[in-house]
Amino acid sequence: MNGVDKTLWSRLSPLLDELLDLPEPERDARIAALRATDPEAAEAVADMLGLLPGIEQAGFLSGSAMPKPAGLAGQTVGAYTLERELGHGGMGTVWLARRTDGRYQGEVAIKFLRAGLFGHGDAARFEREGSILARLSHPHIARLLDAGVTSDGTQPYLVLEYIDGEPIDAYCRRLALPVAARLRLMLDVLAAVAHAHNRLILHRDLKPSNILVTAAGEVKLLDFGIAKLMADASAGGEATALTAHAGNAFTPEFAAPEQMGGTDVTTATDVYSLGVLMYVLLGGEHPTPSITGTPLDRMRAVMESEPRKLSEAMLRRGDAASRKLAAELRGDVDTIVARALKKAPAERYANAADLADDVRRYLAHEPIAARPDARLYRVAKFVRRHRTGVAAASIAALALAAGVGVALWQAREASRQRVQAEGLIEFMLGDLRHKLEPVGRLDVLDGVGARALQYYASQDLSSLDADSLGQRARALHMIGDLAEQRGKLDEAQRDFQEAAQSTAELLQRHPRDPQRIFDQSQSEYYVGLIQWRRGRLQDALASFTRYREQADRMTALVPTNADWQLERAYAGQNMAVVLDDLGRAEEALTMNHETLAAMGRLQGPRGEDGALDTATALGWTAHTLELLGRYGEAISAQQRKIAIARALPDAAQNTDALFLAADGECEIGRSEQLLGHPEAARAALKSAIAHLEALTAHDPGNLDWVSELETAHGLLATEMLHAGDLAGSRAEAASTSALLARLMATKSPKRNWRINQVGRQRVLLGRLAQDAPARAAARRGLDDYLADVRRYEAGGGQPTADDRVTIALAEWTLGDLQAAAGDAAAARAAWTAGRDAAAPGAAKGRPSAMLLAGLTELRLGHPQVARAWADSLSATSYRHPVFADLEKQLGLVQSTGETPRPLQGKPWPLSPTPSSPSASP
Repeated sequence: MNGVDKTLWSRLSPLLDELLDLPEPERDARIAALRATDPEAAEAVADMLGLLPGIEQAGFLSGSAMPKPAGLAGQTVGAYTLERELGHGGMGTVWLARRTDGRYQGEVAIKFLRAGLFGHGDAARFEREGSILARLSHPHIARLLDAGVTSDGTQPYLVLEYIDGEPIDAYCRRLALPVAARLRLMLDVLAAVAHAHNRLILHRDLKPSNILVTAAGEVKLLDFGIAKLMADASAGGEATALTAHAGNAFTPEFAAPEQMGGTDVTTATDVYSLGVLMYVLLGGEHPTPSITGTPLDRMRAVMESEPRKLSEAMLRRGDAASRKLAAELRGDVDTIVARALKKAPAERYANAADLADDVRRYLAHEPIAARPDARLYRVAKFVRRHRTGVAAASIAALALAAGVGVALWQAREASRQRVQAEGLIEFMLGDLRHKLEPVGRLDVLDGVGARALQYYASQDLSSLDADSLGQRARALHMIGDLAEQRGKLDEAQRDFQEAAQSTAELLQRHPRDPQRIFDQSQSEYYVGLIQWRRGRLQDALASFTRYREQADRMTALVPTNADWQLERAYAGQNMAVVLDDLGRAEEALTMNHETLAAMGRLQGPRGEDGALDTATALGWTAHTLELLGRYGEAISAQQRKIAIARALPDAAQNTDALFLAADGECEIGRSEQLLGHPEAARAALKSAIAHLEALTAHDPGNLDWVSELETAHGLLATEMLHAGDLAGSRAEAASTSALLARLMATKSPKRNWRINQVGRQRVLLGRLAQDAPARAAARRGLDDYLADVRRYEAGGGQPTADDRVTIALAEWTLGDLQAAAGDAAAARAAWTAGRDAAAPGAAKGRPSAMLLAGLTELRLGHPQVARAWADSLSATSYRHPVFADLEKQLGLVQSTGETPRPLQGKPWPLSPTPSSPSASP
C-alpha cells in the first residue's frame, strides 16, 4: 500500500468498495472486464484483493468502536439521553437526544464518529470539526451547542442544534416550487456557504441531505464534518494530515472532479457541488449520470463528461411541462449552472459569494457576470437597471495582490500573442472584476484593460477575424460600463464608440446575420446610454432610434423569432423614456402603447418575466400620462401594474414584484395629489413608504429603492405642508435629507438624484423655513443647487422636461426667500429665471409648468398674464392645492390691486412636480 500514489488510490478506493460488495465469481468477471479498460487499476485491485484472506483470518476490524446502533437508545452521553438514530453518513452517525440533567429541556442532535473510521488521529480530527463549527454563526447553519468524549474516552461527539426539516430537494418537489422560489432557497444556502468561505472554511460534502428546510421554509446547512481549513496549507504537518484524511469522506454524486482525482481543493470545489445541487433542484436529475452507476463510471462521468445544458436536458424529456421549464431555464440560468460545473476550478465561480451574486442578478433581471454581452444579452432596459456587489471583502482583499500580479504579467505578453490577450480579457471580464469591486479598487482595471487591448489596438480592424472583433467589443463594453459606473463619462463614451466600430465591422462583413445585427444594436444601446447619462438627450434619442432600426432588421429577417420581437419592444421603451425627457410626451405615449401591445403578445410564453415586463411598461405609460395631465388614466395604469405584480405566484418574496407594487402606490399618491385628493394621496404614500422601508431594510445597498423611498417621503412632506402639519412635514423632510445624503455619497450619482431630487428637497426646506437663520440656510442650499445645475449644463448636460420644472420651482422659492430678506433685485432675478425655466413646458401645456409660469408672472407684477395661465389650468383636471392658492392670490390682486408679499405668516405651499421615475415607474 505504501507504493500506491495518491492519484491512483483515488481511482482504486471506489473500485474496492464495488468489488467487495460482489460475490467472488462476479468479482473475477468484473476485474477481467476492468483489465480491458484500465489495466493498471485492475492489477492493483487484484493484488489488494489477494490480501483479503489473510486480513479476514487476522480478524481485522472484526470489532466495533461503538455498540450497535440499536443498543445506544436510552444511553446517556454527557448531559443528554439518546432516543433514536436520525441518520449516518461519511463521517459519523447522528442521534436524536434530549437534555436530561435538569438544567433545561430540549431536543438536540448528537453526532458520533463513524465506528469504522475511528482510529489514529480521528479524535483530533473530530475535535477539529467542533472548532470549525464553533467559528460559524449564521442563521442558515445548524449551531454547535456542545462537544465532548464518551465516558470511556473512546468516542468523541458533537451536540448540534436539532433541525426538524426535510432535504431541500424533497421540499421543492413536495411544494412544486417555481424556479424563482428554488433559486431564492439556493441564495440562503449560498449565504451559509459564503459565511464559511469568508472564515476560510470549506464544506466539501454539499448535498440535499445536508441541507434541510423546515416547515417554515427556513434553510439549515448541516455537517461541516469534512470541512477543511484553507489555512491548513500553511499549518504544521499534523493539521494537514488530518484535513487530508477528512477529505476522502465525500459523496461521489456531489463531488468535484478535483475531489475524485485527489488533487487540491479550494472554495471552487464547494462551488461545483453547489452547481450539482442547483442542477438537481431545478431539473430533477443529475448533471453527469453514469452509464452503469458503478463507482468507476461515476468517477469518469464527473471527471470527463460535459453536462448537458439544463434546458436541453429538460427538452429531452419531451413532455409539455418540461418544455415550458426549459424555456424558463434557457439563457442566464443555463449559464450560471454551467459555469459552476466547469471541470477546471479556475473556470468556475471563485466562491459561493460570486455564485450568489449572479443568482441575485438573474432574479433582479440584471446582467450576470458569467455571460458578458453574449447573444440576446444585455438588452437595453433603463427600467430595471441597478447593480449590487456581494462578494466578501476579506476574500477579495486576499486575492487582490495575486490577481493583479497575474493580470499585469499577462498584460505584458498581450501585445505579442493573441491567445494571452484574450485570456487576460476573459480574466478581467470575470474573476478579477469581482475580486476588486468589493474593496473599491476597480481603478486597477483601467491599466489592466488598456494593456489587454493593446493587441487589438495594434491591429487593423479589417484584419481581425470575427471572434477577435467580438472579443474586443465585449471587453470595451465592460471597460466602458465600469467607467460609467465610476462617473468617468468621457472614457465610457470613448470605449463604447470603439466597441461600436468593432461591431460595425462585423456587421459590414455579415449584413444579413441577425447575430451581427444584434451585436451592433447593443453597441447603439451603450452609446445611447452614455449620452442619456450625460444629459445629451438628442444624441441619446438618435442612438436609441438606430437601436430600434437594428431591432426592426432582426425582426424582418426572422419574423417568428420572439427574442427579436422582445428586443424591438425594449428599444421602443428606451425611446419613450428619452422622448418623455425631451418633453415630447405625445410621441412617447405612442411608443409606450406599442411596447405594451408587444409585451401582451409575448407575455404568455415568458411566464414571470413576461408579467414583470408588462407591469414595468404599464408604469412608464402611467408616467407619460401623468406628464400629459391625464391623471385618472395614469392611476388606472398604475393600479393594473400593481395587480400584475401582486398576482405573481411568489409575489410575497419576489423583490421585483414588491418594488413595482410599492412604486405604483407612490406614483398613485403623486397623481392623487395633483388631482387635489389629499386623503387618497396620503393613504397611498404612507402605504408606499411602509413597503419601501421593508425593501430597503432587506437590501440597504439597492439605491434605486432608496431613491424611491426618498421620493415618497418628499411627496408626503409636501402633502402635510399643504395641510398645515408643519411638525409632520419636518419629520418627513428629515427622512428625505438622510436618504438623499446616501444617494449623493455615491461616486457617480444619477442625474435624477442630482438635478431633480436634490432640487425638490432644497425647495421643501425653503418652504419650511420659519426664522431668519433657517431662511438664510435655505437660500444657501438653493444657491448651491442652482450653481450645480449651471455646471451640469456647462458640461453639455441637457436638463429634462421634469428637471426644468424642478429648476423653475427652485428659482421661484429662492425668489421668495430673497424677497423676505429684503433683496428685491435678487428676488426679481430669481423669479425671472424661474419663469424662463418653466416656459418650454408651459407652452406645451404641462400643468406643473403652467402653474409655475403663473406664479412667477404674478410675482413679477404681471397679474393678467398669470390669470391667463390660471384660466388655462382651469380647463384641465389639475387641482393641486398650490393652484387654489394661485387663484386666491389672483382674487386678492383683483380686489385690492396689491400682490401678496411672499413668505409672510404661513409658509407658501410647495408645488411638487412629477420626477423621472427611478429604476421602474
